[in-house]
Amino acid sequence: MSDTIYREPTENILTKGLHQMTVACEALTKQNDILNKDVENLKTKLTMAKEKLLVNGIEA
Repeated sequence: MSDTIYREPTENILTKGLHQMTVACEALTKQNDILNKDVENLKTKLTMAKEKLLVNGIEA
């Protein structure tokens, strides 16, 4: 074994790093799904607000 700062085998370090990257990617994917749903809800609310303004005779 060469003189390195880490006493743990390189393969173990890389495996742990890959696992952490996978966990982070899954969290980002979940957050992105939530944000996409929020965007769709806001679009719906905006459409409803515009329709309400039109009904009340106010231009949007």
